[in-house]
Amino acid sequence: MIRPFITAFIYIFLQQATIAQTFKSVDNSLNAGKVEWGVQQYNVGSVPYGKPVTREFEVKNISTENLMLLQVKSSCHCTTASFSKEAVAPGETTKITVTYDSLKEGDFYRIVTVLTNFDAVQSIPLILVGKVMPQEVVLKSN
Repeated sequence: MIRPFITAFIYIFLQQATIAQTFKSVDNSLNAGKVEWGVQQYNVGSVPYGKPVTREFEVKNISTENLMLLQVKSSCHCTTASFSKEAVAPGETTKITVTYDSLKEGDFYRIVTVLTNFDAVQSIPLILVGKVMPQEVVLKSN
């Protein structure tokens, strides 16, 4: 009798742990001391099914050289990223726009990785976390 209760408790606990996980933003790359990353993880909470989620991530060049974003790559086809390919002068800021299509119900954890001219080998992650509401809930509310 108690076994189903324990199993249910463990399942709920693990679900909450997945949602609550946060990214620890320590830059161990060659970008350290040259690039200042703004918010690296957005928890967008619950979002309606099919309504895209878009957030902007700021990147500031704190070096004395121009910063170039060489590559911004998504972890899946459901997430897109757009960014300027122009050089970012010292002291200037640029933005990376990330959009998740929200066409799959449930929790999501989407990563976009960024390579710069200061470290073209080790990427920096930018993350969107949230939960897409079931489709039928969205249909009933309209």
